[in-house]
Amino acid sequence: MKRRSSGSSDSRGRPAAREGGDEFVSRDAGETQAYLVHLLRRDLVLAPLRTGSFEARLTAHGISGAHLVQARYPQGMRLGRGLPHDNLTLRLVRAGGTLYSVGRQTHAAVPGHGLILNTALAESGEYAAGSDHSTFTLHAEQVMRTLQAAIERPVTEPLDFATSFDASSASGAALVGILAAIEAGLSNAQLASAPHAARMLQDALIMLILERFPHRYSAWFERQAAAPAPWQIRRALELIDGHKAGPLTVQEVADTVGIGLRSLQEGFRRHKKTSPHDYIKQARLAHIRAELLDPLSSRSIEEVARHWGFVNRGHFAVDYRLAFGELPSQTRRRG
Repeated sequence: MKRRSSGSSDSRGRPAAREGGDEFVSRDAGETQAYLVHLLRRDLVLAPLRTGSFEARLTAHGISGAHLVQARYPQGMRLGRGLPHDNLTLRLVRAGGTLYSVGRQTHAAVPGHGLILNTALAESGEYAAGSDHSTFTLHAEQVMRTLQAAIERPVTEPLDFATSFDASSASGAALVGILAAIEAGLSNAQLASAPHAARMLQDALIMLILERFPHRYSAWFERQAAAPAPWQIRRALELIDGHKAGPLTVQEVADTVGIGLRSLQEGFRRHKKTSPHDYIKQARLAHIRAELLDPLSSRSIEEVARHWGFVNRGHFAVDYRLAFGELPSQTRRRG
């Protein structure tokens, strides 16, 4: 066995995967099994595809509770059922092939395709000789939090992802693009210094899978977001229009009205043909314009802009001109 790691080792001498990448090479299935169990924190049972013939070449990265493993199994491999542990696993196949048995169904992926799976559902798996793939695994807890926020209701049933996809399809290509960005950021360690960006990429990946691929909560994404009642939108408009100064966030509006972000956005789309964010910005600009046209106002343009939360003079001028077709100074001269 040969191992090269940029990370530190645990008490048993096994390296923890880090952003710089942990390289693991072994011809022993048991040793590879121990390494992956430690890395992924879940039970796995590995065995050679053919007796006496096994090789694993792995490069692992870990960040924010997720793991990316770029793996090659020149001689193939079998997976047996271990203790179930719910997760969201996304696998893209570059060479060879991979399949999992889930109940009476077999889910397979060949080059140019991928799998989305909660491996807790799989009874067995098999990687063909020459298998080369990337696997991105997220803990179920993170996925459940994102799901609950999206559908705005408690989630009590475990994940039931088990589907294959074509990487050249619209949804598949989008998945490949996000995963490629994650791979690039982890490989050059850039995401290590940008944890918020890492979480946003993970959330984007989760939401794309939740919205585009089948699972027991798919119906909540197939139907349009429940639009709030007209009175709730009127209340949101009154809040925005009556706000006296400074930034007002969409989240603050949603919290005050008592609805979720997604419902507020859908309500504005239906009733105002715009987003809450854009409506808030236009309302702030309108307040600024009203003061600039007021001959009794003694504040400078910069003071008025800052009062309404525009701190960058250049950006403010651009936004103002796009909204009203003239510069703030031109408005002031007409006041």
